[in-house]
Amino acid sequence: MRSPWAEWLGLSTLRGRLTLWNTALVLLMTVASLLAARFVARVTLYDDADAELRAGASEVILALQDLYPDLDAVIAEIRRMARSHEERGWFVQFLTEDGTTLWMSDHCPEAVEAFPPSNLGREENVVQVGPYRYVRLRIARPDKPVYHVRVGTYTTGLDDRLSALVRQLMVVGGVLVLVTPAVGWWLARRATQPVADILRIAEHLRPTRLSDRLPARGTRDELDVLSHTINRLLDQVATHVDRQEQFVADAAHELRGPVAAVQSSLEVALSRERTPREYQATIEDVLHETRQLTRLTNDLLLLAEGGAESAVAAHTILELAALVRQAASMFAGVAEERGIRLHVDVQGDARVAGDPRYLRQVCSNLLDNAIRFTPPGGRVGITLSEDRGRREAVLTVTDTGAGIDAGHLKRVFDRFFQADAGRDRGDATRGGGLGLAISKAIVERHRGRIGVTSRRGAGSCFTVHLPLA
Repeated sequence: MRSPWAEWLGLSTLRGRLTLWNTALVLLMTVASLLAARFVARVTLYDDADAELRAGASEVILALQDLYPDLDAVIAEIRRMARSHEERGWFVQFLTEDGTTLWMSDHCPEAVEAFPPSNLGREENVVQVGPYRYVRLRIARPDKPVYHVRVGTYTTGLDDRLSALVRQLMVVGGVLVLVTPAVGWWLARRATQPVADILRIAEHLRPTRLSDRLPARGTRDELDVLSHTINRLLDQVATHVDRQEQFVADAAHELRGPVAAVQSSLEVALSRERTPREYQATIEDVLHETRQLTRLTNDLLLLAEGGAESAVAAHTILELAALVRQAASMFAGVAEERGIRLHVDVQGDARVAGDPRYLRQVCSNLLDNAIRFTPPGGRVGITLSEDRGRREAVLTVTDTGAGIDAGHLKRVFDRFFQADAGRDRGDATRGGGLGLAISKAIVERHRGRIGVTSRRGAGSCFTVHLPLA
């Protein structure tokens, strides 16, 4: 359950969470930047101060080298240097080796009057004592007395400058804290606007209104790719819904004929008294129509059970050659009765993985289709071979019938499609328009493919490719 605080802060939305994360990240970076800036500024200020103090101590050393042994002149030079740097808060102390003060400036703090007992042997020593800082240099020359000089300054001015810098940085940080949520909200709103468009269109999608599409911004980013992907999905859904609606309409149309025939026959039979032979004839007509209904219903169930897009696991390893021979043997009598030559050419076993019942139906559908549309004296051929290079079994069914117009080839495998009157040779040869659609569905369920080539007046050739086991 969502927290009321999350709802109030807007954290229940992606936009609100992005704004919060952006604000938190900026705050964290601002604090880190302030601390880093203060540390760098402090180090820089103190390093510069130490460098100036060392330079002042070096001036004392040069004065001692130039004016020694006249210590009064040396002290006078030190006094001049100290006065010239009074505005910086400098103080100077000149001492002997044992720590006796020879001279110190007026601003020299009392705490440094007593020479520190440690680190006397070091050439240079930087010391921070409370609010002041000084540099001590040991002046040692061959065959001459050793002296020490301290040049220092109060760090109050440095700390004031550092505090002023920190205050300025805090003002900048405060402005960032105030501006960041607004900018973050605007950026999050801009970034999530495509998602909002997707949600808005998805909320308005209806089965009767599948023409809506997401706008493409042309940015080629992830959200733009998502929009294109969803648009493709909507295209597929719209196509699927259209096909399903057309399928239902076609199925209703095909079922209406036999049902109307059955109803009409029964109504005529009941309109008056009939002889037993007339009743028998009516029952035979009704039985014939119910058989047609049963066949059509079974075909529809088969299509509904597994369309072309549903892949099922193969049931067993079988020899396709045996199924082809069985189908050819079953239709041999029909072909002979119609005066059609049936040629069978099977090479190899063509072992494939699949359901023998469905694959046998593919062979039967293709042979039945070829024989029905081949005139007497024509020829129907069924061949089976193996393409070892592609590891495929290739089944081909050819006929010398009327052929199919080029404009109809793309729709041959559509449900309930009848090419034209030229391929319909009366009720005896007219099919329900589902045989090729069922064959295509079965072949694609077995991860194969089926195609057709035809030329008007020269017959047709259906080819099935199935992967070898």
